[in-house]
Amino acid sequence: MGIVILVAKLYVLNSEKIQFFATGLDSGFRFSEIRTLWRLATVCDLEEPNSLYVSTAALNECISKVIAEEKQKNNINSFKTQQFLDRLYKFRTRITLDKEARKGLDNTRYLDAGQRIRIILPGKGIFVSKIKNNAHELLVILPKQEDKKTKRVLVLKPEEWVGKRISVYLWRKGDACYAFDTIVLASSVFQGEECLVLKHSEQLDRSQKRQSVRCECQIPAQMYMITSAVVDYNVAETEPGFKCLLEDISEDGALIRVGGMGKTNIQIKIQFRLNDTLIIMYGIIRAVEYNKALEQSRLHFECIHIDPSMKNAILTYVYNIIPADQKEKDLAIKLAEDDSNEEGENSKSGEPALKSDIAGLKDEETEEDAAEPLEIAPEDEVKLRSSFEDEAINKPQSNQK
Repeated sequence: MGIVILVAKLYVLNSEKIQFFATGLDSGFRFSEIRTLWRLATVCDLEEPNSLYVSTAALNECISKVIAEEKQKNNINSFKTQQFLDRLYKFRTRITLDKEARKGLDNTRYLDAGQRIRIILPGKGIFVSKIKNNAHELLVILPKQEDKKTKRVLVLKPEEWVGKRISVYLWRKGDACYAFDTIVLASSVFQGEECLVLKHSEQLDRSQKRQSVRCECQIPAQMYMITSAVVDYNVAETEPGFKCLLEDISEDGALIRVGGMGKTNIQIKIQFRLNDTLIIMYGIIRAVEYNKALEQSRLHFECIHIDPSMKNAILTYVYNIIPADQKEKDLAIKLAEDDSNEEGENSKSGEPALKSDIAGLKDEETEEDAAEPLEIAPEDEVKLRSSFEDEAINKPQSNQK
């Protein structure tokens, strides 16, 4: 009888934990994630631990509390704390990406006018176009194909498209890459432009390439070229590098604005500060968008190495997880800056004026790169199709809650 009473008491004492783990498992969470969240709920002394499964606000608040307490204990840079934060941020990122996946499109009727698309016409290669109008049918501007070497633009006659089966690829901003097959029903003229009329598709293949959450920003940084074969990841530069501006950032990359014309496949490192933390990211420029009128480039930077504590600092910034006292300081500084701006002269709006510090990246022998750096040559048709299919096959499966 005494054993039964003891077991009953133990069950009552642990019923909340049992319920927490059961809810997590029923919702599709991994056991390691549930254990991490239970530890977080215990550390933060939550009245409703289950709120961590459904409320990102509760999760952010708890992470903020952990950061504040560890800073107070002067343990924020300890291995144990950084490892715990790393697990929490991985879970936080998965929650966000799962929500984005559920927002995806399932047919072409919701595509926006102005959406840039790539079209594969079998036997002719890859063409570029834009959606002109989306109604009963999908209207796209008559596609064109540009040879980057000769600058020759190929535009097929509308009748060469009509009746043909084509494959369409597009990148939806803030979402993912989509592809669908359809038939060109007819040609038409809409608002003075020659267009093709495409049949709507009820099946879109979605490929979520991103495994991280990006955040728009305006962060000044220094950029350095990596020229040596052996890189010391622990060295912080003391001399100024190329001036640049980070326009978005994540744990595994950034969008960098620089003066001049950039080049792809260049190894670089960027150095900047987030709050009180020095951040150093090493990686490769994967793609370039060049604006000839402004003589500026946007570099799509993929990070291949970053210190774990620096990665956690970036994630703290991305999710805006800042301790309450630091938020008050930041707000006071912002208000003081606003006061100063009101007293001074009106500032002129416009694009950031950056020096052409990127001159070292220029290649005078390859001027064609300035036209359409992201254009895909016709011979890459098979690569484009196979890479997209590989992404769709290898895409991690999201937990459905």
